[in-house]
Amino acid sequence: MLSFNDKYTLDTANFSSSGLFTAIITAFVSVLIFHFFESRNIVIKLPAGVPAAVSNSFVALLPGFVILLLFWTVRMPLGIDINKVVQAIFHPLLFAMNTLPGILVYTLLVSLLWVCGIHGDMTLQGISDPIFLQFLTANATALAHHQPLPFNTAMGFSSLFVNVGGTGATITLVILMLFSKSKTYKELGRVAFPSALFEINEPVIFGFPLVMNPITMIPFIGVPLILATGTFILMSIGWVSAPSAMVPWTMPPIIGPLMATNWDWRAAVWSAVELVIATACYYPFFKTAEKQMIAAENKPADEAKAEA
Repeated sequence: MLSFNDKYTLDTANFSSSGLFTAIITAFVSVLIFHFFESRNIVIKLPAGVPAAVSNSFVALLPGFVILLLFWTVRMPLGIDINKVVQAIFHPLLFAMNTLPGILVYTLLVSLLWVCGIHGDMTLQGISDPIFLQFLTANATALAHHQPLPFNTAMGFSSLFVNVGGTGATITLVILMLFSKSKTYKELGRVAFPSALFEINEPVIFGFPLVMNPITMIPFIGVPLILATGTFILMSIGWVSAPSAMVPWTMPPIIGPLMATNWDWRAAVWSAVELVIATACYYPFFKTAEKQMIAAENKPADEAKAEA
């Protein structure tokens, strides 16, 4: 039997990252209801002389009441826990995202979207971020209780271990450009390096360009898959700790993984190794692109000599 305090206490268990999907769906339904009332002019209207701030607050009363009544009816009289229903629906996705095939599919989709000129991370983060945040919360809780971390692909796995220096590990391409024989690539490398150091790679993605570029498409897609596989395996066998702390995705390589894994020095070493792996993968493709760029740069001079 519930006591008075139990009955009238607000349960905040679902206020954590596990309630993100519920919050998204609730916001979506609320906006639809509000739009339904406003588009059909089913609102409380005040005289024209009433200040806008006051009249607008009355406009929201009817749809707000309906929204509250709807969710109260579902939760209290019907006894349906919306958060548990949503979690049950998304459980297969939650399970898949913590497996190697699942994270590889996600990584592949992000890269493919970028190659097509679409911001892959932003496009998929509406689905992926709530999942990765739940994983991170669970890892942080496990760490606080000195228990094994249950999720390898928590928030920070992709942004810090896979997207080294930006999606596609493009900081390594920028480093190669800094030492390029091509004047164009060398200048682009100087411009792109400061932002690439903090995981921002739009200058190189659209400046190189990597979008719709058949030469760099292979490493841009392949390198993240290699890094994701290596990171997942190392975390699974316990050689590198899984992320357990929220770290901004703009943290530089080596430093970001170190902070995200509760200062596990092995994560920093692995991040440095990732830079070497990515550079080795990009090198032959970059040299091909560099050769073409040098030929294009020398073409006007060759034509001028021919005319002379």
